[in-house]
Amino acid sequence: MDTPAISFYHKTANGTNLHYTQTGNELGPLIILLHGLGGSAKTFESLLPFLSPHLNRLVCVDFEGFGQTALSTPETVLSIPRYVNDLEYLVASLQDHSQYTAGTKLILIGHSLGAIVSMHYASRHPSQIRGLAVLGPGRSIAHSSAARERMLGLAAKTRMEGIQAAADMAAISNFPTQGSVALEARESVREAVNSCDAEAYARACEAVANLNHLDPDYSSINAPTLLLAGSGDIISPVERSLGLKELVGDGAWVRVLDGVGHQMLLQDLTGSVEAIQELLEKSN
Repeated sequence: MDTPAISFYHKTANGTNLHYTQTGNELGPLIILLHGLGGSAKTFESLLPFLSPHLNRLVCVDFEGFGQTALSTPETVLSIPRYVNDLEYLVASLQDHSQYTAGTKLILIGHSLGAIVSMHYASRHPSQIRGLAVLGPGRSIAHSSAARERMLGLAAKTRMEGIQAAADMAAISNFPTQGSVALEARESVREAVNSCDAEAYARACEAVANLNHLDPDYSSINAPTLLLAGSGDIISPVERSLGLKELVGDGAWVRVLDGVGHQMLLQDLTGSVEAIQELLEKSN
C-alpha cells in the first residue's frame, strides 16, 4: 500500500482513549474496520490494499482493552453498548474534523465482535451507512444459557490460567475441525490473542455474555449488507448468517467460503476480498 498507516488517539466521552490507524485517501469516503475478540487494528492489514486506498479513507479501530487501547480504568466494565458508544464518538470526530466527509455515509467492515458492534451501529444510525460487511457475525446470546456459560467459562479460564490458555483455545476454535489448516494461520491467531491483556480479554467475554447485550432492530438496516460465513466456522456457523439475512431483509446476502473457519482473512483472503469488493460495488 502506498500510504503507510498512521496512529491516532481519540478520547471519547466514555473516557476511552481510543486508538485507531488511518491510511488511504484522507479526502475520500470513510471505511471503518472493527476487529474481533482477541484481535486489533492489525487484523485487517492483509485486506487494506484491496479496499481502493487511493480512493477511500481507511480507519482500523482498537476496541477498548485491545491493541493500543488500554482499559480506561482498572474498574471499567466492558459492554457492547459501551463499544457502540465509543464508535459513535469516533465517527462524529472523524466527520466533524473533515470538510470532505462531514455528513457523508460510511462503510463498516466488522469481524466477529466487530460485526456485532457494526450491526448495532448500523441499526441505530441507518441513514449514516452506505454499506455493511460482517465477517463471522455474532449476535445476542442472552437467551441461551449454554452459550453464556461457555463465554463466562472462557473469561474465568483466562483469569485463572492466563492469556496463554485463551490463545491456545482460540488457535483451535477459530478453525474448522475437518481438513488441514496452515500452521501459520493458527500461530497468527495464537500470537494475536497472546498479546492481549488477560483481564481485558476476560471482560470482553463477559460483555458478549452480559444480559444487557440484546439484539438491535436488524430490520432498520437498509444499506447493502454482506454476511460472510465460513462453511467450517464453529464459532459463528453459516446458519447464524442465514438467520441474520432474514432479519435484515432484502438488502442482505450471504456468501459462504468453503472449508473456512472463523478466520476467513487468514484462510481465504482471495474469497474474502472478492465478496467485500462486491459489497463495495453495491454500496457505490
